[in-house]
Amino acid sequence: MRNYSLNEETLRFILEFEKNVPSGAVFTNADLVEKFKQSKFHHIEFESYIPTAINKAICYAINRSDNWDMKKRGTYQKREDSTPNKKLLFQR
Repeated sequence: MRNYSLNEETLRFILEFEKNVPSGAVFTNADLVEKFKQSKFHHIEFESYIPTAINKAICYAINRSDNWDMKKRGTYQKREDSTPNKKLLFQR
């Protein structure tokens, strides 16, 4: 059985998800958690983690993608001038 990293999988989810999201779109953390749970990036082993683990991992992934702004606590808006994965391009 393969071990999955929750932080890695949520980042992969956000990077894939934001490709199909128009600039200016707004999502709550709860919306993103539900979409993540329905995605190919969610693995059953994540359900055994503490209840807030996925929420925190989504926040971390949003921050790392650098294409979202926090409108208010727990609500994110995709930037108008977002460049796909610009921060991650230089990390590899």
